[in-house]
Amino acid sequence: MQLQFRCACQNDITALEQFYFDVTQFLESHINYPGWKTGFYPTAETAKNALKHHRLFVAECNGSIAGSFVLSEAFEPCYETANWTMPSDYSKISVVHTFAVHPDFAKQKVGTQMLEYIIRLCKKEGKTSIRLDTYEKNLPAIGLYESCGFRFVGKVDLGRSDRNLNWYNCYEKIL
Repeated sequence: MQLQFRCACQNDITALEQFYFDVTQFLESHINYPGWKTGFYPTAETAKNALKHHRLFVAECNGSIAGSFVLSEAFEPCYETANWTMPSDYSKISVVHTFAVHPDFAKQKVGTQMLEYIIRLCKKEGKTSIRLDTYEKNLPAIGLYESCGFRFVGKVDLGRSDRNLNWYNCYEKIL
């Protein structure tokens, strides 16, 4: 499957809202590995915030959004407790947020292609590393990240214990 990657724009908000709805509905009716919740996270507000403050991307296949992610220099303060390999100069580091694949495109290597694109883009931009986190029980994401060369660097508490999401695994890919 051939994916086309591009930066999202304001005109994509409605489609991304539906994309997030489809993803969270699927997760809630199956094993909800990341702990995402319909109407809570991710939502249209997630996309709008990413458009304002970061870079929001879509991966399209035949005109449909197969995946989406956010690239940013923003990080959670608790990231400082992880055992990162590279110094924390976030002007040289990209952080991946809200990495999602539409359920209609599951098991078609969309996540792998998205990570490969992120790696190519960050190298082109002169970044030294890529960082991300995932809920400690998100086994599919953990397997994907590790298979793409991301190294586990520690667990952090993102303050989501109210949703029983206590610990997040941090991963880093040196470029």
